[in-house]
Amino acid sequence: GEPISGKGAATSAGMGGLGFGVRYRPSPYAAIEPDLDFVGGTDYNGDKRGEVGFTLNCLIFVNPKSKVQLYFPIGFGWSWAHTQSNEFGDPVAQNSFADYSNGGQHDYSYFGGQAGVGLEFRIAKHFALNTDIRGFVRGRVDSGAQGPNADYEFTSSDGRRTNSSGGAIVNAGMTFYF
Repeated sequence: GEPISGKGAATSAGMGGLGFGVRYRPSPYAAIEPDLDFVGGTDYNGDKRGEVGFTLNCLIFVNPKSKVQLYFPIGFGWSWAHTQSNEFGDPVAQNSFADYSNGGQHDYSYFGGQAGVGLEFRIAKHFALNTDIRGFVRGRVDSGAQGPNADYEFTSSDGRRTNSSGGAIVNAGMTFYF
């Protein structure tokens, strides 16, 4: 889940999705976790948005012998998004604007990092439930984000523009250990 809020955020902003990952745990204290996530919903600007993300994280477990294990994920990732402007806009989203020169559609590519904290609940030797929250920062890396004619993704009501974003992602899942 991706709760979206802040000054200027669309009232309907929020996204959710489904992800798949593999958690390789070569040590009781560390794991490597590549993930592939698919999310969709309404973005900060009030536009329809679909996004695919790939992340690679290292998880550090503080108390690996406990039934409830505290861990810290840290890593980096790439994501690709497609947006469709809402023709009628969201009057609350102060920075919402529609560019109809391309049908109101945009494609974005990002690279960034993330870190967080989580809990793993060991139900059985080979099965666990987990939940975590991960903060992220990222920047656009596609060609539209560069140069003097850059197409900025976010423009505030006072005219400030950026192609960087940050936020938090809430995860809940299950892990099968082999």
